[in-house]
Amino acid sequence: MIPYIVYSCICIFLIILKTSVLTNIALFNNFYDILLPVVLYLGLFRPFSQGLPLIFFYGFCMDSITGGPFGFYVLVYFLLFIAMRWTIQFVHVRSFLLKPFIVFVGVLIENLIFFVLLILFHRNQMVSGALLHSASIQLLWAAITGPFLLIVIDSIQSRFSNWFE
Repeated sequence: MIPYIVYSCICIFLIILKTSVLTNIALFNNFYDILLPVVLYLGLFRPFSQGLPLIFFYGFCMDSITGGPFGFYVLVYFLLFIAMRWTIQFVHVRSFLLKPFIVFVGVLIENLIFFVLLILFHRNQMVSGALLHSASIQLLWAAITGPFLLIVIDSIQSRFSNWFE
């Protein structure tokens, strides 16, 4: 029960940070989805039975608050969670060389899913240059901050690990 409470508090804090604080700072206008590193971490390092309910909770919260197409975040988080579970079969997830690429690939997949859904549901509109510019800035942010966020999440996890067992 304690892991769900801790991760839910982290989720609520990050949602408030993303929707209230970061949107009011011009430097962070094109910052990527800040819950994405948590979703990726849950997929890589936490048990399936613990991560799956949290993923659906995170997706539902983001879908409810952000005002985007409903179900988008649930879909993206679920697909990324499953992709990370599949990835751990082939790579050593604690590898230091893997951390810089995890969040970058997650943001890339999220943007690709967004573009595919945009093309499917708005066939008569082209993907604008502003969206491509925003996606490229998000990828740059992910490359710079992603490894650090994973390290912070891992340190929080290790700090509370004695509560989890």
